[in-house]
Amino acid sequence: MREEISIWFFGGVLFLIYGVIVFSEGLWELGHPLVNPPVLNNLHAPIWWGAMMGIAGLSYTVKFWPKKHKS
Repeated sequence: MREEISIWFFGGVLFLIYGVIVFSEGLWELGHPLVNPPVLNNLHAPIWWGAMMGIAGLSYTVKFWPKKHKS
């Protein structure tokens, strides 16, 4: 009998992927400054948000990882 996979697992994977993408874009911005930077650009929000999203996604992915049960 197969165990159902929690929706939180898929949400965690998706959040982890988005976090990596946003974090990578923030790092890319450090080396390639924007022509018209937004207000408070010096806070590097994509790096912080990407890191937080990645950590949250990783924790949900690990916590709700599908487990194999012995029959």
